[in-house]
Amino acid sequence: MKKILYLLLVAALFMGCNRDKKKEEPTGPYIFFETQVGETGTLPQQEGEAFGVFGYYSVGESLNNVFTGYDDKIAKVSWRSEDRAYAYDKLAKWSEGTYSFYAYYPYAYRNQERLTVVDDVRSKTLKFSQPSELEEMVNFMTASVESVVRSAEPVRFQFEPKLFKVDVVVANGEEGESSSKDFTILDAVIYFTEVPQSLECDIDGTDVKVSVETMDIEADLYLSSTEYLLESGKKYNFTKEIGNSFRLIPDKNIKYSLSIEYMDEYGEPNIYTYPEDKEWASFGSTVKAGGEYTIVINRSKGTLYPFTSELVVDWEDEVDIDNDFN
Repeated sequence: MKKILYLLLVAALFMGCNRDKKKEEPTGPYIFFETQVGETGTLPQQEGEAFGVFGYYSVGESLNNVFTGYDDKIAKVSWRSEDRAYAYDKLAKWSEGTYSFYAYYPYAYRNQERLTVVDDVRSKTLKFSQPSELEEMVNFMTASVESVVRSAEPVRFQFEPKLFKVDVVVANGEEGESSSKDFTILDAVIYFTEVPQSLECDIDGTDVKVSVETMDIEADLYLSSTEYLLESGKKYNFTKEIGNSFRLIPDKNIKYSLSIEYMDEYGEPNIYTYPEDKEWASFGSTVKAGGEYTIVINRSKGTLYPFTSELVVDWEDEVDIDNDFN
Protein backbone atom coordinates (compact mmCIF):
# COMPACT_ATOMS: atom_id res chain seq x y z
CA MET A 1 0.00 0.00 0.00
CA LYS A 2 2.77 2.43 0.96
CA LYS A 3 4.66 1.87 -2.30
CA ILE A 4 1.47 2.34 -4.30
CA LEU A 5 0.69 5.61 -2.61
CA TYR A 6 4.23 6.81 -3.29
CA LEU A 7 3.77 5.97 -6.97
CA LEU A 8 0.52 7.92 -7.00
CA LEU A 9 2.27 10.77 -5.27
CA VAL A 10 5.08 10.82 -7.84
CA ALA A 11 2.56 10.69 -10.69
CA ALA A 12 0.55 13.53 -9.21
CA LEU A 13 3.68 15.61 -8.71
CA PHE A 14 4.79 14.94 -12.28
CA MET A 15 1.42 16.03 -13.65
CA GLY A 16 1.45 19.05 -11.39
CA CYS A 17 4.93 20.04 -12.53
CA ASN A 18 3.92 19.79 -16.18
CA ARG A 19 0.91 22.01 -15.59
CA ASP A 20 2.96 24.49 -13.60
CA LYS A 21 5.63 24.74 -16.29
CA LYS A 22 2.93 25.96 -18.63
CA LYS A 23 1.45 28.32 -16.05
CA GLU A 24 4.82 29.16 -14.48
CA GLU A 25 3.37 28.61 -11.02
CA PRO A 26 5.04 26.81 -8.10
CA THR A 27 3.67 23.45 -6.99
CA GLY A 28 3.86 21.33 -3.84
CA PRO A 29 3.22 17.75 -2.75
CA TYR A 30 -0.33 16.46 -2.61
CA ILE A 31 -2.02 14.98 0.44
CA PHE A 32 -2.55 11.20 0.37
CA PHE A 33 -3.82 8.71 2.93
CA GLU A 34 -2.98 5.26 4.28
CA THR A 35 -5.63 3.30 6.18
CA GLN A 36 -5.94 0.45 8.61
CA VAL A 37 -8.60 -0.83 10.99
CA GLY A 38 -7.51 -1.31 14.58
CA GLU A 39 -4.06 -2.85 14.85
CA THR A 40 -4.13 -5.33 11.97
CA GLY A 41 -7.29 -4.99 9.83
CA THR A 42 -7.92 -3.15 6.57
CA LEU A 43 -10.83 -1.33 5.00
CA PRO A 44 -12.75 -3.25 2.30
CA GLN A 45 -10.79 -3.12 -0.93
CA GLN A 46 -13.57 -3.20 -3.49
CA GLU A 47 -14.26 -0.80 -6.33
CA GLY A 48 -16.45 2.05 -5.10
CA GLU A 49 -15.81 1.54 -1.37
CA ALA A 50 -15.18 4.97 0.08
CA PHE A 51 -14.64 6.98 3.23
CA GLY A 52 -15.08 10.69 3.84
CA VAL A 53 -12.34 13.04 5.07
CA PHE A 54 -12.71 16.52 6.51
CA GLY A 55 -9.59 18.56 7.21
CA TYR A 56 -8.42 22.01 8.20
CA TYR A 57 -5.11 23.74 8.77
CA SER A 58 -4.16 26.75 10.83
CA VAL A 59 -1.60 29.40 10.02
CA GLY A 60 -1.33 31.90 12.86
CA GLU A 61 -4.90 32.79 13.75
CA SER A 62 -6.24 31.76 10.34
CA LEU A 63 -8.27 28.53 10.07
CA ASN A 64 -8.62 27.10 6.57
CA ASN A 65 -10.46 24.15 5.00
CA VAL A 66 -8.25 21.62 3.23
CA PHE A 67 -10.64 20.16 0.65
CA THR A 68 -12.02 23.31 -0.92
CA GLY A 69 -12.65 21.49 -4.21
CA TYR A 70 -15.71 19.84 -2.60
CA ASP A 71 -18.87 21.84 -1.89
CA ASP A 72 -19.17 20.45 1.65
CA LYS A 73 -15.38 20.49 2.18
CA ILE A 74 -15.43 16.70 2.64
CA ALA A 75 -13.29 14.61 0.27
CA LYS A 76 -14.65 11.32 -1.01
CA VAL A 77 -11.72 8.90 -0.89
CA SER A 78 -12.54 5.78 -2.94
CA TRP A 79 -10.87 2.44 -3.55
CA ARG A 80 -9.58 2.17 -7.10
CA SER A 81 -8.99 -1.41 -8.12
CA GLU A 82 -6.73 -0.48 -11.03
CA ASP A 83 -4.36 1.43 -8.75
CA ARG A 84 -4.86 -0.85 -5.74
CA ALA A 85 -5.17 2.20 -3.49
CA TYR A 86 -7.60 4.68 -1.95
CA ALA A 87 -7.55 8.01 -3.76
CA TYR A 88 -9.70 11.09 -4.39
CA ASP A 89 -10.31 13.25 -7.45
CA LYS A 90 -9.87 16.83 -6.31
CA LEU A 91 -6.38 16.58 -4.86
CA ALA A 92 -5.37 19.02 -2.15
CA LYS A 93 -1.82 20.28 -1.69
CA TRP A 94 0.07 20.70 1.52
CA SER A 95 0.57 24.25 2.68
CA GLU A 96 2.29 25.79 5.67
CA GLY A 97 0.69 25.44 9.08
CA THR A 98 -0.65 22.67 11.30
CA TYR A 99 -3.20 20.19 9.95
CA SER A 100 -5.97 18.04 11.43
CA PHE A 101 -7.88 15.36 9.52
CA TYR A 102 -11.10 13.51 10.45
CA ALA A 103 -12.37 10.48 8.57
CA TYR A 104 -15.43 8.26 8.68
CA TYR A 105 -16.36 5.01 6.96
CA PRO A 106 -18.49 4.29 5.02
CA TYR A 107 -19.02 7.42 2.97
CA ALA A 108 -22.44 6.07 1.97
CA TYR A 109 -24.64 3.16 3.01
CA ARG A 110 -28.30 2.07 2.95
CA ASN A 111 -28.59 1.91 -0.83
CA GLN A 112 -25.88 4.56 -1.31
CA GLU A 113 -27.48 7.10 1.00
CA ARG A 114 -24.73 9.29 2.43
CA LEU A 115 -23.87 9.28 6.09
CA THR A 116 -25.31 12.46 7.60
CA VAL A 117 -22.70 15.10 8.47
CA VAL A 118 -24.12 18.06 10.38
CA ASP A 119 -22.09 21.27 10.19
CA ASP A 120 -22.18 22.93 13.61
CA VAL A 121 -20.04 25.88 12.42
CA ARG A 122 -17.32 25.25 14.99
CA SER A 123 -17.37 21.47 14.52
CA LYS A 124 -19.04 18.69 12.57
CA THR A 125 -21.30 15.94 13.89
CA LEU A 126 -21.78 12.49 12.35
CA LYS A 127 -25.24 10.94 12.53
CA PHE A 128 -25.55 7.22 11.88
CA SER A 129 -28.99 5.63 11.48
CA GLN A 130 -29.27 1.95 12.34
CA PRO A 131 -30.23 -0.16 9.28
CA SER A 132 -32.97 -2.71 9.88
CA GLU A 133 -31.99 -5.09 7.07
CA LEU A 134 -28.96 -7.36 7.43
CA GLU A 135 -27.72 -6.70 3.90
CA GLU A 136 -27.62 -2.95 4.62
CA MET A 137 -25.60 -3.20 7.83
CA VAL A 138 -22.10 -1.73 7.70
CA ASN A 139 -19.09 -1.35 9.94
CA PHE A 140 -19.41 2.33 10.87
CA MET A 141 -15.94 3.63 11.90
CA THR A 142 -14.11 6.88 12.56
CA ALA A 143 -10.48 7.97 12.57
CA SER A 144 -8.59 11.19 13.24
CA VAL A 145 -5.08 12.58 12.95
CA GLU A 146 -4.35 15.92 14.56
CA SER A 147 -1.50 18.43 14.73
CA VAL A 148 0.49 17.22 11.73
CA VAL A 149 2.58 19.31 9.35
CA ARG A 150 3.51 19.10 5.70
CA SER A 151 5.21 15.80 4.90
CA ALA A 152 6.15 13.57 1.99
CA GLU A 153 4.62 10.70 3.96
CA PRO A 154 0.91 9.87 3.57
CA VAL A 155 -1.44 10.67 6.45
CA ARG A 156 -2.08 7.42 8.32
CA PHE A 157 -5.63 6.79 9.54
CA GLN A 158 -6.36 4.09 12.10
CA PHE A 159 -10.10 3.47 11.98
CA GLU A 160 -11.96 2.36 15.10
CA PRO A 161 -15.46 0.82 15.01
CA LYS A 162 -18.45 2.50 16.64
CA LEU A 163 -20.75 -0.54 16.42
CA PHE A 164 -20.58 -4.11 17.68
CA LYS A 165 -20.71 -7.26 15.59
CA VAL A 166 -22.94 -10.33 16.02
CA ASP A 167 -22.67 -13.66 14.20
CA VAL A 168 -24.82 -16.78 14.63
CA VAL A 169 -23.49 -20.34 14.46
CA VAL A 170 -25.19 -23.70 14.92
CA ALA A 171 -22.93 -26.64 15.76
CA ASN A 172 -23.60 -30.37 15.86
CA GLY A 173 -21.70 -31.45 18.93
CA GLU A 174 -22.89 -35.04 18.79
CA GLU A 175 -19.98 -37.46 18.80
CA GLY A 176 -19.64 -40.55 16.66
CA GLU A 177 -20.09 -41.44 13.00
CA SER A 178 -23.66 -42.70 13.10
CA SER A 179 -26.03 -40.90 10.72
CA SER A 180 -28.61 -40.92 13.52
CA LYS A 181 -26.61 -38.11 15.12
CA ASP A 182 -27.12 -35.84 12.08
CA PHE A 183 -29.97 -33.34 11.84
CA THR A 184 -31.35 -31.14 9.08
CA ILE A 185 -31.70 -27.34 9.23
CA LEU A 186 -34.97 -26.16 7.69
CA ASP A 187 -35.13 -22.51 8.74
CA ALA A 188 -33.79 -20.03 11.31
CA VAL A 189 -34.82 -16.52 12.44
CA ILE A 190 -33.27 -14.05 14.89
CA TYR A 191 -34.92 -11.13 16.64
CA PHE A 192 -33.36 -8.07 18.29
CA THR A 193 -35.28 -5.59 20.43
CA GLU A 194 -34.48 -2.22 22.02
CA VAL A 195 -31.84 -1.44 19.41
CA PRO A 196 -31.11 2.33 19.31
CA GLN A 197 -32.38 3.97 16.14
CA SER A 198 -29.39 6.26 15.73
CA LEU A 199 -26.03 7.35 17.05
CA GLU A 200 -24.39 10.78 16.99
CA CYS A 201 -20.77 11.62 17.63
CA ASP A 202 -18.28 14.37 16.97
CA ILE A 203 -16.38 13.96 13.72
CA ASP A 204 -13.36 12.72 15.67
CA GLY A 205 -15.47 9.86 17.04
CA THR A 206 -15.79 11.23 20.57
CA ASP A 207 -18.80 12.45 22.57
CA VAL A 208 -21.00 9.54 21.46
CA LYS A 209 -24.75 9.96 22.04
CA VAL A 210 -27.18 7.08 21.52
CA SER A 211 -30.81 7.84 20.71
CA VAL A 212 -33.54 7.18 23.24
CA GLU A 213 -35.77 5.90 20.43
CA THR A 214 -35.35 2.18 19.74
CA MET A 215 -36.35 -0.30 17.06
CA ASP A 216 -36.95 -4.03 16.58
CA ILE A 217 -35.06 -6.07 14.00
CA GLU A 218 -36.11 -9.43 12.56
CA ALA A 219 -33.93 -11.32 10.12
CA ASP A 220 -34.04 -14.68 8.35
CA LEU A 221 -30.80 -16.55 8.96
CA TYR A 222 -31.30 -19.39 6.51
CA LEU A 223 -32.02 -18.13 3.01
CA SER A 224 -31.61 -21.33 1.02
CA SER A 225 -34.68 -22.97 -0.46
CA THR A 226 -33.22 -26.42 0.22
CA GLU A 227 -32.58 -28.25 3.47
CA TYR A 228 -29.11 -28.45 4.99
CA LEU A 229 -27.86 -31.66 6.60
CA LEU A 230 -25.58 -30.84 9.52
CA GLU A 231 -23.44 -33.86 10.17
CA SER A 232 -21.96 -34.88 13.48
CA GLY A 233 -19.01 -32.70 14.52
CA LYS A 234 -19.77 -30.00 11.92
CA LYS A 235 -21.00 -26.41 12.25
CA TYR A 236 -22.94 -23.95 10.11
CA ASN A 237 -22.19 -20.23 10.33
CA PHE A 238 -25.44 -18.55 9.30
CA THR A 239 -24.08 -15.02 8.97
CA LYS A 240 -20.92 -16.09 7.18
CA GLU A 241 -22.98 -18.00 4.63
CA ILE A 242 -25.20 -14.96 4.09
CA GLY A 243 -22.11 -12.81 3.64
CA ASN A 244 -22.65 -10.21 6.34
CA SER A 245 -22.62 -9.86 10.12
CA PHE A 246 -25.10 -7.96 12.24
CA ARG A 247 -23.68 -4.52 13.14
CA LEU A 248 -25.59 -2.81 15.92
CA ILE A 249 -25.30 0.40 17.91
CA PRO A 250 -23.96 -0.59 21.35
CA ASP A 251 -26.43 -0.40 24.23
CA LYS A 252 -26.72 -2.62 27.30
CA ASN A 253 -30.52 -2.79 26.92
CA ILE A 254 -30.43 -4.67 23.60
CA LYS A 255 -31.97 -8.13 23.82
CA TYR A 256 -32.26 -11.00 21.36
CA SER A 257 -33.96 -14.32 20.74
CA LEU A 258 -33.85 -16.85 17.93
CA SER A 259 -35.56 -19.95 16.65
CA ILE A 260 -34.26 -22.83 14.56
CA GLU A 261 -36.60 -25.12 12.65
CA TYR A 262 -34.99 -28.49 12.10
CA MET A 263 -35.71 -32.11 11.28
CA ASP A 264 -34.49 -34.57 13.87
CA GLU A 265 -32.93 -37.98 13.34
CA TYR A 266 -36.41 -39.54 13.20
CA GLY A 267 -37.50 -37.32 10.32
CA GLU A 268 -39.79 -35.23 12.51
CA PRO A 269 -39.81 -31.39 12.19
CA ASN A 270 -39.16 -29.47 15.40
CA ILE A 271 -38.49 -25.88 16.47
CA TYR A 272 -35.88 -24.86 19.02
CA THR A 273 -36.16 -21.36 20.52
CA TYR A 274 -33.56 -19.53 22.57
CA PRO A 275 -33.71 -18.58 25.33
CA GLU A 276 -35.67 -21.64 26.35
CA ASP A 277 -37.23 -20.45 29.60
CA LYS A 278 -37.82 -16.74 28.96
CA GLU A 279 -38.68 -14.34 26.16
CA TRP A 280 -35.34 -12.58 25.62
CA ALA A 281 -31.61 -13.03 26.20
CA SER A 282 -29.40 -10.04 26.96
CA PHE A 283 -25.96 -8.92 25.87
CA GLY A 284 -25.74 -7.11 29.19
CA SER A 285 -22.99 -4.74 30.19
CA THR A 286 -20.40 -6.65 28.12
CA VAL A 287 -21.54 -5.03 24.87
CA LYS A 288 -19.14 -2.38 23.59
CA ALA A 289 -18.09 -0.64 20.39
CA GLY A 290 -15.78 -2.92 18.44
CA GLY A 291 -16.94 -6.00 20.32
CA GLU A 292 -17.34 -9.21 18.31
CA TYR A 293 -19.87 -11.72 19.60
CA THR A 294 -21.14 -15.05 18.32
CA ILE A 295 -24.35 -16.72 19.44
CA VAL A 296 -23.44 -20.42 19.37
CA ILE A 297 -26.28 -22.97 19.35
CA ASN A 298 -24.92 -26.44 20.03
CA ARG A 299 -26.70 -29.73 19.39
CA SER A 300 -26.01 -31.97 22.35
CA LYS A 301 -28.03 -34.85 23.76
CA GLY A 302 -28.23 -35.73 27.42
CA THR A 303 -29.41 -32.22 28.34
CA LEU A 304 -32.78 -30.77 29.25
CA TYR A 305 -33.17 -29.22 25.79
CA PRO A 306 -32.11 -30.60 22.36
CA PHE A 307 -29.62 -27.72 22.08
CA THR A 308 -27.50 -25.67 24.45
CA SER A 309 -26.47 -22.07 23.80
CA GLU A 310 -23.98 -19.43 24.78
CA LEU A 311 -22.69 -16.01 23.80
CA VAL A 312 -19.02 -16.20 22.77
CA VAL A 313 -16.64 -13.25 22.53
CA ASP A 314 -14.18 -13.26 19.61
CA TRP A 315 -15.35 -16.54 18.07
CA GLU A 316 -12.85 -18.22 15.73
CA ASP A 317 -13.99 -20.60 12.99
CA GLU A 318 -11.17 -23.00 13.74
CA VAL A 319 -12.27 -23.41 17.36
CA ASP A 320 -13.16 -27.03 18.11
CA ILE A 321 -16.77 -27.79 18.99
CA ASP A 322 -17.19 -28.14 22.74
CA ASN A 323 -20.00 -30.37 23.99
CA ASP A 324 -20.22 -28.50 27.29
CA PHE A 325 -21.59 -25.01 26.68
CA ASN A 326 -22.74 -24.40 30.27
